[in-house]
Amino acid sequence: MTRTTAGPTRDVHVPFPLCHNGIGLGTGVLTADGELPVEYLIPGDRIVTFDLGLVRLDRVEVRRVPARDAVRVRPSVVDPQGNGREFVLSARQQILVRDWRARILWNRPVALIEARQLVDHDHVARLEGAVPVRLFRLVFKDRQHLVDIAGGSFQLASARLPARVPG
Repeated sequence: MTRTTAGPTRDVHVPFPLCHNGIGLGTGVLTADGELPVEYLIPGDRIVTFDLGLVRLDRVEVRRVPARDAVRVRPSVVDPQGNGREFVLSARQQILVRDWRARILWNRPVALIEARQLVDHDHVARLEGAVPVRLFRLVFKDRQHLVDIAGGSFQLASARLPARVPG
């Protein structure tokens, strides 16, 4: 399997397992121009990050993965009233958890965990089916960052971390 890196003028194929992180089609990412679906981001966009504020996006990598390697997150995870939209993430996507889950499940005030560790089959569930899922990975020049999605309620690592976790 390969992953395609879309640049301004060309596509580059790289070996598949370099990164497990990925954001699903339609997921809103906070930018200097407001929230945009991940598929509309282009190199040079200024992305809102939790760890450093606005950072210029270097490139967006796109890949297709089997549905079983992705999770669906319901709006109730982000908002108790259930406002907002569902979004899809790679099951291996790193998420910054700063609420009761971090304290109860990992005995820490803040935890950087993979989305699959939150699967409860109700609010966060693995996808099923034979159709592959398209995932987008945000890549920055200097290092990886914690990217704000879903109206700033979720922070995702843009790649396998060495990003620093504030706090």
